[in-house]
Order: sequence, then structure tokens, then C-alpha cells
Amino acid sequence: MCKHFGPESGKTGFAESSQLEKGLELFRLMNQRGLHPDQFSCVAVCGICTTLEDLETGRELHCQTIKLGVDSSAFVGNVILTMYSRCGSMEEVERVFRSITKKDVITCNTYIVACSHCGQPAKGLMVYREMEEMENAFGIRPDDFTLASALAACAELASIQYGHQIHARLIRTRIHLDVGVGNSVINMYAKCGCIAYAHHVFQRLLNRNLVSWNTMIVGLGNHGYGKNAVEIFEQMKTAGVQPDSVTFIGLLTACSHAGLVDQGLAYYNSMQEIHSISPKIEHLSCLVDMLGRAGRLEEAEVYVKVSSFVNDLVIWGSLLSSCRLHKDVIVGERVARKLLELQPSTSSPYVLLSNLYALDGRWDGVAEARRLLKGSGVKKEPGHSLIQIKGISEKFTAGDFSHARIEEIVETLDNLNLKAKRFHL
Repeated sequence: MCKHFGPESGKTGFAESSQLEKGLELFRLMNQRGLHPDQFSCVAVCGICTTLEDLETGRELHCQTIKLGVDSSAFVGNVILTMYSRCGSMEEVERVFRSITKKDVITCNTYIVACSHCGQPAKGLMVYREMEEMENAFGIRPDDFTLASALAACAELASIQYGHQIHARLIRTRIHLDVGVGNSVINMYAKCGCIAYAHHVFQRLLNRNLVSWNTMIVGLGNHGYGKNAVEIFEQMKTAGVQPDSVTFIGLLTACSHAGLVDQGLAYYNSMQEIHSISPKIEHLSCLVDMLGRAGRLEEAEVYVKVSSFVNDLVIWGSLLSSCRLHKDVIVGERVARKLLELQPSTSSPYVLLSNLYALDGRWDGVAEARRLLKGSGVKKEPGHSLIQIKGISEKFTAGDFSHARIEEIVETLDNLNLKAKRFHL
């Protein structure tokens, strides 16, 4: 007769004491001895697999829950859903979700979050709508976590229609918004381009936390309202809320888009000096973009050189693009040399440098850059365009006439050129 291990077996204790690997060892030993876990053991081990992102052991456990007939319960199914979501296995998430016979609000919430985590927010939003339809029939009522998750899905999809509907539901059913749900409403409106609505909700939010302030600052900055973002930051300081890393990403982005270069520099320098926040690569990238837009390329170069990200290809590539924009050959040459030193096997620095010389009329430099590219043995990737027709992507590469319908395409382009010339005349 097979015995069942319950929480008293010690496996749950291993998980709680963070000895996760020992918990899995005990689970494997249990299987070797022919002992079957019960639903409590399944939940504990599944939690360990989720933390460790151990999909292989998780699948093994899932198979056992199916054999034991406990997989269809919400108690076990919910943690299996979370595990597959954390491991990025959306196909398994859907299969488990549909197999749970008596879903509860946690099941639906877990699925909605899993969809967003796996890059499929539309599916999560569809389940939210199903929850609304089932609310009266099955008593599954969306809670604050559901609404916040659905709003996050709307934000990812820029779906203002459903976002409005969820906000309307909140207005009807809540006297005051919970801070977490309120933050989700602000984020949804900001991501959907309705920054005035976002600001209105922010102003009416009774309790604000750091996320509330950050969401508003980032939203204003992304929409080009740099001065407004700075005003919100000053209000945040007055309210006694300490900024974090995300706050400064929003601030620097706002200053970059609004051309507030000196103010942006002051905020960047204050991170370490005043707030003890070490700038990350995202902050340096914002700073380089801001200085690059303003044509202050030598300053940007100095900041990159003294940073801990002096060997980052993306940062130097961004700076070289700014050099091309402002036709600064002197700084551009230095940046291109640095890029070639870091990654000699890529063609981008040669091409950007060649274009930079061409903009400055230095044709000898163009020839030299092309000669260096040819001598390096690096092949430049040909330019291409992508279009999507009826859900099918078509790729057109420069100089490639191998498409099955190339004659029809060329004829259509010729006709368009003729029409354009007639219109121009």
C-alpha cells in the first residue's frame, strides 16, 4: 500500500527555510521509494520549482498530479499555473487553466498575470471579460488584483476602450481607489496616450506611494511634458517621498524630450551625491541621448568614459548616431574607433563613419571607411524592408529579385511612380 507524504514530511519546512534544493532532493527520494505526494506536498514542491524555474521537475510533478487526480482542483492547479508562467510556457498555462474544473478568482488572476508575463495580454483580457460574464452565474467576482491585472493588459495593448470600461466599473463600485488599482489606472491611461486622464486620476488619488509618483513622472516624460514631470518630482520631494532608480529614468527621459539639458544633468549628478543611487546603464543611456540631442557630444563622451559602462556597445553606438546627426566628425572618429576596438566583427561603425564623412563632404574618408570595411572581412548586412499582408510577413532585400511575384511587384511600382510624377506635375 502506497503512503502519502503530507506537510509533516519536512518538505514544506525545507522550502520555508530557503533550502530549496534539499526540498527537491527529498521529493526525488520520495519518488524513488514509491511514495506518492498529496496535494499539500504538490503545492510545496511546485512552489520550489517556480522559485528555481525548474521546468523539468515541474513537469514531472504535474504528471504525478494528473495520475493522482488532484490537478483539476484550484488549490493545486493555481500553483502549477504560476510555475508554467514563471518558466514562460504559455501553452502549458492554457492547458492547465482549461483543465481546472472549479476555477476561483485566484485561478483567473493567475492566468491573466501569466498571459502578460508571456507576452499575450489579449488572452488575459479575454479571461477578464469571461469573469465578468460568469460573475452572476458562478459567483466569481473580480477583485482589486483582477482589475489591476486587467488594466495592465489594457496598457500593454493600448486598449483604451476596455480600459475605460474597467475604470467605469471602478467608479461605480468604489468610493475611493485602492492605491495599487489607482496606479494601474494611471499607467493604463498614460500608455494609451490619454495623459490628461492619467493626471486627473493621479490628482484624485487619496493615498499615493512611490509607484504612483513614478508612473506619473514617466508618463509625462514619455509624452513630452518635461516641465510637468519636473513639477511632479518637486511635489514628490515636498511630500517626503524618496525617489528611486525608476524615478530618475523618468526624469532624465522627460528632460531629454523637453530639451531641459542642464536640469537633466543636475538630476543625473544628484543621484549618487544626494540620493546615494548608483546610476545604471539605463540612466547613462538617457543622459547620452539627452546630450546627443542637444549636440553636446564631447560632454556625453566624457560621461561614458568615466562610467562603469565604458565598454557597452549600445551606449557608444547611440553616441555615434548622434555624431552623425550633428555632423561632428571629430568626436565621431573617436567613437567609431572605440566601437571597432570593442567589436571589430561588426559592420555598423564602418557604415556610420562612412555616412558621417559623406555628410561632411569628406569623400576621401568615405573611401577609407569602405576600404577598412572590405579589409576587415566583415560583410555588411544588406538593407531590407518588412511588410505584413493578411498576417503573413514578406521580406524584401535590396538587390534581391527572387520573389515569386517580382514581375507584378515591379509593374505596380512603375505604375505608382508614373502616378506620382503626374501628381507632382
